[in-house]
Amino acid sequence: MSLIDFVQKIQKKPRRVRIQFLWASVFICMFLVITIWVISLKHSLLIEDDNKKENISISDDMISLKDAFKASIGAFFEKEIEDQNKIIEQVNESNKAKPAKLPLSQ
Repeated sequence: MSLIDFVQKIQKKPRRVRIQFLWASVFICMFLVITIWVISLKHSLLIEDDNKKENISISDDMISLKDAFKASIGAFFEKEIEDQNKIIEQVNESNKAKPAKLPLSQ
């Protein structure tokens, strides 16, 4: 029996039975998701314990990764920031108050 035949067979059943299939499949999927989550959580906790025992410093690696990421992002936006600063300087120069010419007094 293929999957298509199985689905067509379920479609011919009454509404009550189709809803039971729906909830059964939701329950099975959630059970699988929660089981995988618990197994991965146990695995990650075991890895953390092993790392503590071996004195592996994950935070040093993370700091260097953060610094590398910041440096790459900074280099990407560096030219854009310089261009914005030039535009701001040009606007400030054009908006400077020019000395007013006072009428000559007699």
